[in-house]
Formats: sequence, structure tokens, C-alpha cells
Amino acid sequence: MTSQLSDNPTKAIIFDMDGLMVDTEPLSRQAWQTVLAEYGYELSDRVYLKMIGRRSDASVQILKETYPIPLTGEELIERKKALLAERIATSIPVMPGFFELQAAIKKRHIDWAVATSSSRSHAVQVLTQLNLIDQCGAVVAGNEVKNGKPAPDIYLLAAKRLGYAPQNCLALEDSLPGCHAAHTAGLITIAIPNGATRQSDFDFV
Repeated sequence: MTSQLSDNPTKAIIFDMDGLMVDTEPLSRQAWQTVLAEYGYELSDRVYLKMIGRRSDASVQILKETYPIPLTGEELIERKKALLAERIATSIPVMPGFFELQAAIKKRHIDWAVATSSSRSHAVQVLTQLNLIDQCGAVVAGNEVKNGKPAPDIYLLAAKRLGYAPQNCLALEDSLPGCHAAHTAGLITIAIPNGATRQSDFDFV
């Protein structure tokens, strides 16, 4: 991550969070799977890949189109949210190189923000546990914008809250919806795939 930073002279950096800063995608998948298992279903790789990077409401729509679960979308979201919060309550796995990148950002006095499809409560929980909540210039959660990723809304708002034009910001993303959102918003976009998204085609960025 740090070497990519040195090659991009930008004024601010906007991070995705889950799967980019912290390795919570496996935990998120486990939480969704726990809910599905109660009704005899197993979350497939194909379906979960469609969900990565999207807001919970979009993820639930994908789930309900695939699995006939007798729960409302809101019930599904709340169940999953509670399970994930419990899983990360004591420890959050950080992605390799993230703290080194944070040190480089701090040394260069670069402003940064988080633009996550997750809820604000989840974002605050993660940033607080990482001792970064006071260093983060802005947090934009998925439920704060009209249209979630892959729409550009969340990155446009994050850049605005930081006080920079989108073209002066660098976005770091791990998912296709996230990269599409940042790219469409006009940010310089770097894809950093994780184990769940490395097979995706990021050539457009």
C-alpha cells in the first residue's frame, strides 16, 4: 500500500473500509451465513461476490432474490448487523500494510476519510477499536447517501466533507462496486483486491 501512495501526489485519500482497511469480509459472510443456515440455506461464493461492496439493503435484495427467507429486509439487516458487531467486539483483523500506510499518511500530513457501504455505527466501532476515530477527517456511511455504491454519491460526499475536489482525492478500494463509485465520482482510483475479490476485473481503473 505505501509504495502506491508515494506514486500518487494527491491532497487527500478516501478509504473503503471492510476488506480494505480491515479483513472483515470473512466475518461478514459468516454473519450472513448464520442467518441463512437457520432456514437451511448456504451462501454461495457467486452470490456473496455480488454482495461485496454494496449497502446492506442492496445485499438483502440479492439474498432475497436467491433464497426465499421469511424475514423482511430490515429484519435480515438487523440480525446480520448484531452478529457482526458481536464478532468484532473484542478484535478486528487489520489488512496487511494498513498501519504502515497510516504512518506514511500521518508523516506526510495527508487528510483522509472513510467511505463505507456499512452503517455509521459499524464504521465508528471499527475506527474506535483501531484508535483512528480522532484522526479520520470524515466518515461517510452507506445509509447517509441516496444511492449506494456503485453510484458515485458516497465518494462525492466524502470529498466534500474533507473540503477537496474529487479529482484531488485518491480512492483505495477492494471491490468492483466501490471502484465504479470512486471512478465515476472522478477520483484517482486504486484497486487493492482481497481474497474474495481478486478474480474481479479492475482494468477500467
